[in-house]
Amino acid sequence: MVRKLLRIVSILLVLALIFMGSMYYALFVAVNHTEVRYETLRSDKIPESMNDIQILFFTDVEYGAFMNENKLQDVIDTINDAQADVVIFGGDLFDHPEKNGIDEETASSLTEMLKQIDAPLGKYAVLGERDQVSEEVRTQVTQVLDGADFELLTNTAIRIRNGSMSGITLIGADSQVNGSPDLSAAFSNISDQEYNIMITHCPDLFADEQIPYASISLGLAGNSHGAQINIPLIGGYRQFDGSQTYSLGKYSISGMELQVSSGVGTTEINARLFSPSEVVVYRLVHTES
Repeated sequence: MVRKLLRIVSILLVLALIFMGSMYYALFVAVNHTEVRYETLRSDKIPESMNDIQILFFTDVEYGAFMNENKLQDVIDTINDAQADVVIFGGDLFDHPEKNGIDEETASSLTEMLKQIDAPLGKYAVLGERDQVSEEVRTQVTQVLDGADFELLTNTAIRIRNGSMSGITLIGADSQVNGSPDLSAAFSNISDQEYNIMITHCPDLFADEQIPYASISLGLAGNSHGAQINIPLIGGYRQFDGSQTYSLGKYSISGMELQVSSGVGTTEINARLFSPSEVVVYRLVHTES
């Protein structure tokens, strides 16, 4: 009887230690480190001139309560260390700007910090739902991104070239939540014979029946934060509007691949577990048809 009791106590003690260790990691380690995830994209639609070009995607900065200047500088340093040719921001620059406001000093500081990001072939962005909680916030976020040399892709597309007439196309669609996505406008001049990357903040937009999947080589989105705390076999501790169908990771939708990033910032609680803060670097590889 005593031996059985000791075994139970030992098991409970081990479980308690695992729980406390996990909480310490989630609260004090994971939130202060940004991982770089590398992916390779191979296609005969990628022209030779774009072979070995690297595209970096980051999203959900959530500047404010938990993301401060020091943490953002670490993220920017991580981005620049990757030496990507193209940088794409997936939306949500501030955390609850409708509550905390965006003062001029903060906007100016953020502009100068984001301007440090180096991308020889361009910096691009789409807006998230928190970037559009009001017309005032939308204007302020747009001014920050514009001042930091990011080109905003709102229901429009742009061709990326590398010393050649051929290239790939980035297609930006407005946020499904608080935005006004116009897929007809975004895809008005898109060919399914070319390599096209669609970027939008809320991944559930990819469930829209109007999405021309055959014309999209890769879809990129954020919004969900990967739930921040995502327990294996149990799942995330909560869901966000706009990312309930596609919450984190890779999905195949009618032959199109969608990748949902967990982002770099946190909201509501400053914790991450099994859902790391990340930036993603995509290397383009030309293949023969």
